[in-house]
Amino acid sequence: MRSQLMVATTSSLALLVMGMFSVWSLAFMAGAVIATLNFWALARVGQILVHVRSGATLTLLLIFYGKLILSGIALYVLIGIWQVPIWSLLLGLSTVVVTITAWGLVHFGRTKG
Repeated sequence: MRSQLMVATTSSLALLVMGMFSVWSLAFMAGAVIATLNFWALARVGQILVHVRSGATLTLLLIFYGKLILSGIALYVLIGIWQVPIWSLLLGLSTVVVTITAWGLVHFGRTKG
């Protein structure tokens, strides 16, 4: 989670400064925030549900669909109403993929040897 926060924050701040708070850089930051919140919720819920003995499946499904609906509403507002640049929003959303790939490459070498 710390890695995702570092990647999302660093890349968003860098683009905000370089882009001088343009719509493109703000859309990137919005995508990074949505991706980070979803990643955080997934990590947090997984840790909590490991210790739940009954009703974990229903809780997981409710949280999953709640998260999905909130993300859909946020993306609808960003794309449909505010008409932000989609490519920058997608790049912001992909910060999770970058983080997971980098984390996997770093830790793959450690566990193999």
